[in-house]
Amino acid sequence: MKNTKIPVTIITGFLGSGKTTLLNNIIKKYTDKTFAIIENECGDIGIDGELIIGDKESIFELNNGCICCSLQDGFVNTINQLLNSSHQFNHLLIETTGIANPDSVISTFIATEEIQEKFTIDSVICVADAVNIEDFINDQPEVRKQLALADITLINKAESVQASYLEQLHQLIADINPLPRLHNVSFSNINELNILDNFYFTSQAIEQKTIDFPLAQGLRLDTNQLIGQHDITTEGFMLPGNLDLEKFDSWIKGFLFFNSHVIFRVKGVLSILNSDKKLIFQSINTACQLDYGKSWNQEKRFSKLIFIGKYIDREMIENSLKQTLVVEKTTVK
Repeated sequence: MKNTKIPVTIITGFLGSGKTTLLNNIIKKYTDKTFAIIENECGDIGIDGELIIGDKESIFELNNGCICCSLQDGFVNTINQLLNSSHQFNHLLIETTGIANPDSVISTFIATEEIQEKFTIDSVICVADAVNIEDFINDQPEVRKQLALADITLINKAESVQASYLEQLHQLIADINPLPRLHNVSFSNINELNILDNFYFTSQAIEQKTIDFPLAQGLRLDTNQLIGQHDITTEGFMLPGNLDLEKFDSWIKGFLFFNSHVIFRVKGVLSILNSDKKLIFQSINTACQLDYGKSWNQEKRFSKLIFIGKYIDREMIENSLKQTLVVEKTTVK
């Protein structure tokens, strides 16, 4: 079914990783699309906007602060300005500044109703510099969060390091976030990749990612590996039976509110009593979204959730989730 909302691709990555080159390569590759671009710079004068090819009227630049930090008024106003402009477009590209977390940008498209009606997130793409990413992960918390929130990660400048080291980088990134697609590229070249129209934020994509996620022991970093110590992990939880939606809704909103600084993203499939359809849940920080997925049919019911964040307390989350389960009443004879 054709998606009637305008897809949004969010490009993130640390300074010098190759984000603007990727932006240009996307414009050059997808000639059938008409883009609008929101380019973000921290400072009074935008620089990268001058490096973008194409019609300058398609560039909507924020240079009054970082959209990832001082988001609400400036970013929402820019979106409204974009919608009210004469520029006709069918895909929105957003390049965030390299020194910021992209979560506020993402959550705006989930939590702001008037924006949600017109846009849908296609994917979050993180560009990682193969030469420096190891040091950046250790030293820059923004880089770890950029990787944690990505749907696609491009390891750029791959030609500058050995193949064996690229394999190690894949493992390093997967230890932070095992969910995205990982690609090695040079000069942000995506000619052989399907980088747009993947719609990773749809209920179908979230359901599939959740089902495919291995539970085992969650995924934790061996601190003897190359990167040393970092604080972000991805953990999965699975419970049989049905959840009480009211209890779950109350718990998850409170949990995310009090842990917004350490829980970055949650996605999952929920089984709710008296509903024959799967309920698909996702959140970015405190912004939550619920959508109905496929019918359960004869499938055995369960709820499965994936948490990405820092210092995840498995025991506490698992015990809390169990408290939201529907208690089956027993008949006394």
